[in-house]
Amino acid sequence: MLRLVPALAAVLVLAAPGACQSTPPPALDLPDRPLVVMNLAAHPDDEDGLTMAYYRGHQDAVVYSVVATRGEGGQNEAGPDLYERLGAIRTAETEAAARILGTRVVYLNRYDFGYSKHARETFSQWSAPRTGFWETVDPAALDADAGHDALVADVVALVRRFKPDVLFTNHDTTTAGPSAQHGHHQAVGLAALEAFSLAADPDFHPEQLVAEGVDLWQPSRLFVRVGGWRNADPDAIDVTVPVGDVCAATPVRPAEPCADRAVAAASQHVSQGFDVFAPRFRRETTTFHLLASAEGVPSLPAGATDLAAGLAPNPAADALDLATLVDSGRLRSLDLAVSSPTVVPSQSVYVDLAALPAGHTLTVLPPPGAPARGLFAAEPVTATAGDGRLRVPVPSGTTPTAPAYRAQYRTEGGSAPLLYAVRDVAGALVAGGRLPVQIVPPATVDLAPDPIRLVPGRNEIPVEVTVYDAVRDTVDVGLTVYRGDAAVTFAVRPVAASDGRAVFAVDLEDPSAGSGQAAAPGAYRVQASARTTGCGLPWFIVERPAAVLPDVAAAPGLRVGFVRSYDGTMADALAVMGADVVDLDSTALDAGDFAGLQTIVVDIRALLERPDLVAHRDRLLAWVERGGHLVVGYHKSFEWNADGGLAPYPLALGRDRVTMEDAPVTLLDPDHPLFTSPHALTAADWDGWVQERGLYFPSEVDARYQRLVSVGDPGEAPLTTGLLLAEVGAGTYVYSPLVWYRQLAALNPGAWRAFANLVSLPLVDGRGAVGAR
Repeated sequence: MLRLVPALAAVLVLAAPGACQSTPPPALDLPDRPLVVMNLAAHPDDEDGLTMAYYRGHQDAVVYSVVATRGEGGQNEAGPDLYERLGAIRTAETEAAARILGTRVVYLNRYDFGYSKHARETFSQWSAPRTGFWETVDPAALDADAGHDALVADVVALVRRFKPDVLFTNHDTTTAGPSAQHGHHQAVGLAALEAFSLAADPDFHPEQLVAEGVDLWQPSRLFVRVGGWRNADPDAIDVTVPVGDVCAATPVRPAEPCADRAVAAASQHVSQGFDVFAPRFRRETTTFHLLASAEGVPSLPAGATDLAAGLAPNPAADALDLATLVDSGRLRSLDLAVSSPTVVPSQSVYVDLAALPAGHTLTVLPPPGAPARGLFAAEPVTATAGDGRLRVPVPSGTTPTAPAYRAQYRTEGGSAPLLYAVRDVAGALVAGGRLPVQIVPPATVDLAPDPIRLVPGRNEIPVEVTVYDAVRDTVDVGLTVYRGDAAVTFAVRPVAASDGRAVFAVDLEDPSAGSGQAAAPGAYRVQASARTTGCGLPWFIVERPAAVLPDVAAAPGLRVGFVRSYDGTMADALAVMGADVVDLDSTALDAGDFAGLQTIVVDIRALLERPDLVAHRDRLLAWVERGGHLVVGYHKSFEWNADGGLAPYPLALGRDRVTMEDAPVTLLDPDHPLFTSPHALTAADWDGWVQERGLYFPSEVDARYQRLVSVGDPGEAPLTTGLLLAEVGAGTYVYSPLVWYRQLAALNPGAWRAFANLVSLPLVDGRGAVGAR
């Protein structure tokens, strides 16, 4: 049945309590302006925090932030976690930012597969659901048209549900040419444009309208932000929003300029470096171009300063659900103690009612993902002040919300799942919040986040074990190693809850021993599971790719100094290659003699992380002149260009990327020792890369650098700055923007062989000891 928007009942008056109060808390600050706005972003840090802060804090409107991905395909400037674990980190950062802004965040759970240049590639990748980077997807299952339609439908569903007056986004619909944005941005911009009109079309996904509160809805205006880093064409500006105006005080922020509040929110994105760089985003105004306007909506006045200028009051602003009121900070939570921060489905958590004012009642709502019907159907539970505590049962079959890196793709949010509401003696809602509880499996296991390197012979594989079910002292933990679909080895044993981990000894016998057991180089899989004792079904399974690498050794006797940043993958790989790896701290950089080292490797983005490196880079370059070999990993252009980088001759980084991981690589000097020793590289050694080839390729290169490879995305001119080599006095210098760290972590054998060559050059080119040439 199709329904237009019904008359919306006025919401009951709410109030915001303080901690451990015995008297009713003060009244809730409901929206002063009956206006609903929605921002659409591809990644967590693409939110328009400036404009959202203004509309929530200055206009007191209802603000929703819709984010397509969890941002798991980006870099991590705060630590080594990548992929879905980075997605969980970025979700938490986004939720922290939302508490400052006063917004509610909703995720569309598209997988961030890395930088894309084309909307069609994005739609194709998003057509097949993924919950992990190492999860394999059949290319034949990818369908760009299906991915496009599904994204538009999901945006339409949110528009029909939240009923915004205004949609706005940083992402335009340009898909070609130098002004085209990231392919994920393009996809979100296109979806927003189509959803604007389709949300009111009764023939578009009418099944959505069966859900309660989901109705045909026509937003009034759709805007794209213009300007920002570059001045916008004045003719393209239809609205200039004064985001420097003062935002009202909230429970977590003082009265302050909205732009300052937005900077404070952006600084929560620590994994993206915004704790340092957020002030760069501060503006006094944000400027917008009107992309679409609904029929009958008043025209914008000249010099407009309001995206919603002239719009009629929106009744949806007065009918907010509890989740929106809680997440947007419109009421404070009671300080409710719980018996445990986790609860297993089929068990209960208990809430201490000491903080509940006299005569008030507490109701805890069923979590999302709980059975809605049948024997185990979830129901709200209620208690009154004076009852002591409230038992909150979580039905069998409820979807877990932790561990976050696994559960995040099953929910539209990123907060704790158990919402509660408080009513006063008269039955009016006066408070609400989220219990500090996550829903968990009885037990979980975890393996190393990256692919697992196996060797012929004995392997020790650690498995982290967490038991949440308090009635169990032990669980059975299983470990299986597969080659293709065949199990090579299997073991299961009980693990005590108090141990927290188990180490499985797995023997993969070397075929040279004559037993015939297959431990040849190639791809494997390692699977761990936590199970009930006996023959119960597994509760929790985790799997990682694994590999037995071929010969990937560096040149014998190689000693490498390593200037570590936040990653360290390259150092770990060098040790496996047989190199003697020495970490270079500030003292070593200051001394500058680097005695006994043939090669020094500078980790990715070390100039950002290591101010001592910036201070002492002249010592590294002087060492190169004496005969050393310096290899520098990728950096971003702003951190490199602003202070001269780390190079012997002029070298400026640009923003060019090669995003297709299978883009053809051409060796421009195939007989160079970098490609021949200690490993003779072939075309196959460049196969099987993950995510991308490289990023921030040098754009201005001195003629003294030799260009050694050519690589480019389809339809674009190849880039020849992916591997640069320069002779400097008696030594050599290499800069490479190729993503070696991702390929080494992925156990790509060709990348390991190529990187071994890269660091071994001073032992294969005949130069001798440092200072002897």
